[in-house]
Amino acid sequence: MKKELHPAKHVGGTISVPGDKSIAHRAALFSLVAKGPVTVKNFPGNADCQRSLEAVQKFGVRIEKSGNTIALTPPESFTFSSDDETIVDCGNSGTTARLLAGIAAGMPITVTLTGDESLQSRPMKRIIAPLSEMGAEITHNDFHLPLTIRGRKLLPFEYHLPVASAQVKSALLLAGLASSCSVTIREDKTTRDHTEIMIGTLGEGIEQRIIKPVAVVDPNDPRKKKMEMPEPFKKEVTLSSRAVIHGGEVDIPGDISTAAFFLAAAAISGGTVTVQHLGVNPTRTAFLDYLKSVGATVAIKDKQVISGEPRATVSVTGGKRKPRRIAGETTVGLIDEIPIVAVIAAFTPGTTIIRDASELRVKESDRLTAIAENLKRMGIKCGLLEDGLAIEGGNELPGADFISFGDHRIAMAFSIASLFLVGPSTIDDDSVVGISCPEFYTLLDSITK
Repeated sequence: MKKELHPAKHVGGTISVPGDKSIAHRAALFSLVAKGPVTVKNFPGNADCQRSLEAVQKFGVRIEKSGNTIALTPPESFTFSSDDETIVDCGNSGTTARLLAGIAAGMPITVTLTGDESLQSRPMKRIIAPLSEMGAEITHNDFHLPLTIRGRKLLPFEYHLPVASAQVKSALLLAGLASSCSVTIREDKTTRDHTEIMIGTLGEGIEQRIIKPVAVVDPNDPRKKKMEMPEPFKKEVTLSSRAVIHGGEVDIPGDISTAAFFLAAAAISGGTVTVQHLGVNPTRTAFLDYLKSVGATVAIKDKQVISGEPRATVSVTGGKRKPRRIAGETTVGLIDEIPIVAVIAAFTPGTTIIRDASELRVKESDRLTAIAENLKRMGIKCGLLEDGLAIEGGNELPGADFISFGDHRIAMAFSIASLFLVGPSTIDDDSVVGISCPEFYTLLDSITK
């Protein structure tokens, strides 16, 4: 539904955001490989995570809800025959599709995974190729959904991730758990480690090795030393063939990717927004580092670790902004937040360059194109690059009629932009925010006047 948006006279306040989407997906899907019940606290009510709950329910997991606490009880045994086919509609959720593909590959079942038009356009070769190497039989639509997976006992596997992807890493680790086979994953760029943490919290049998540079003699000048990586990768994750998920409790912190929109509003306005119980896993805090780098003040207090995941109270206060170039590993850490980073850039004097973001072309929309189109609608000069954007910031920008492109993060990012435009704006479909945060506009109203 089209929604009218209005400028804000003031931005500030304290909020709590729904539970982290990435952790919630994993908590639900882990019930398929757990020996005992899994209790999940602060499970978010968004459409994507509901797809993961519906998926495990199809395989016999009993679900009991009490508020935002969910008890997941796996059946005593999975009695499927490989001849019995189960069809799972993953909707718009790429995490559900990719992680469930890993679990299905290691179980003696046949599963067809499908999804909406957007999800069917997203690349699946990145999981199809390694799972097939492990021994799974996968039929696909030119490496897109729908996928039909005929699971079986898989082979021990070592894999060097060609693309930085926590979803691929997690799919392979879950395949190993489902099939009781060892898996070793090596990463050039460190990705989200929620799966590794959850295996350690609910079970055992996983080890992580972080590779750090060491000082060696410079062959060009023996009087000097230089730093070199002793291995051709930054991180190695090893799952034992005896790894097991016993069950237990997962208490989900607030989603930092959702909080990013409200913290950005503070950074642009000069006001202060505080988010309580916010997940601050180091693989997810690149956005906080970015806010500091462009001139905002970021305060983190009351830090604690629950269910293996750090959380804290985070406050952001806006200041005089300056542009920053974003590329390489910084882009990897900010990949979900690039839409709102682009909005901050639009209100920052100077030119912001974003590179190495080609992954955004195969998200819920082509996010690079969607960002560029909406920035131009509000009068910003924006160059669309093959793997990024060049954004020239401005001020006294007019209201605009924004297009969501069916993408929740695009809708939320430009709803934030509308707060600082001169005159009213619109977004063509406000309902898409329900994919990740149905409460978005209620929370936004609570920090604006």
